[in-house]
Amino acid sequence: MELEEEKASLNYDCNYNLFLAKRLIADMRHMRDRQRVIKWLRYLMSSNKSIQEMQLRNDFMYYLVLHLQEGTLRPPFDAEPPAVGSLVDIAGLIPGRIDNTENPEEIIASLEEPGGDNPMVMKMSPDGGAFLAAQPVPHQGSFCYLAITTKKDEIR
Repeated sequence: MELEEEKASLNYDCNYNLFLAKRLIADMRHMRDRQRVIKWLRYLMSSNKSIQEMQLRNDFMYYLVLHLQEGTLRPPFDAEPPAVGSLVDIAGLIPGRIDNTENPEEIIASLEEPGGDNPMVMKMSPDGGAFLAAQPVPHQGSFCYLAITTKKDEIR
């Protein structure tokens, strides 16, 4: 995809989430939370200097909209946005985000239980659970993973 097409696509996604956020702000109970959301939206909308920053902006916007739908602001949105710095500096605040600089094996190792007994889904996964470790973890509700393969099991 060309650079301009990618930017246009990222801006489209951002504007869609901005539209949703504007509609959901009215449902916030506390004026303090509404003001905090508006500050975050202004901060996020100013984050468009590179493709990486635009992608992070959209990730933050996505989670902000999820929190607005729940009616409760969770970290990092329960505090003021940073006064200085870019989104790249706070990328680790996005739930479930694995930055390219981190080693997926270390993340999987951190999920191991003290006894060294990995959950069955990690043992059975062809990638050792790397895909699952990279997925966001919901604050409420459940997580479902479905895999379909064409490989037939051997009959024993």
